Amino acid sequence: MANRKQQRAYAARRHIQTEIDRRLTRAAHIAFIMQSKLAQTQQHYSADYCAAVFSYLAEDLLSLQDLVQQQNKLH
Repeated sequence: MANRKQQRAYAARRHIQTEIDRRLTRAAHIAFIMQSKLAQTQQHYSADYCAAVFSYLAEDLLSLQDLVQQQNKLH
């Protein structure tokens, strides 16, 4: 029984760590693509486009912060 609890706790920690890694990678890719597009083109993106991207990143990073706090509680 104790072994099953340990396995579940390990699986929960791995799942949280995988989610953290996935979201950090996604945020880094989005930031890189946006920076590349802005640097390559002379075209200016609309304020709505930039606001939407930054809003998306902010929401993703906020949920990432929650995941880190969950992970710290498990340790």
